[in-house]
Amino acid sequence: MKPEPNLYDLLEVSPAASDLVVRAAYRSLTQANHPDKNSGNASASARQAAINHAYFVLSDPLRRQRYDQTLGLAQGFVERRGSDLPKQRQASVPADATQGLRAFVFRPLN
Repeated sequence: MKPEPNLYDLLEVSPAASDLVVRAAYRSLTQANHPDKNSGNASASARQAAINHAYFVLSDPLRRQRYDQTLGLAQGFVERRGSDLPKQRQASVPADATQGLRAFVFRPLN
């Protein structure tokens, strides 16, 4: 029996990804795996169903929190979502330290 895949891995995002990044990843993967683009391909349809389920769970804050707890991410895991960080921690990160970094890279569509 196969273990259930990690929903973050299905959407190709980090567990610390913001809601906007999760949504962007979902939309990108949906375009690539949409059944209309892959007619007759059962694996693409199955992957699309898995992507839909992952977005369903990760797009809702309460479901996402419960999922993170089931993965054990609640212990020692600091979410890096703007207002959730303590003020002193937000101020300790220099503005130029994040210059040039990309949180999400879109894959090219074929």
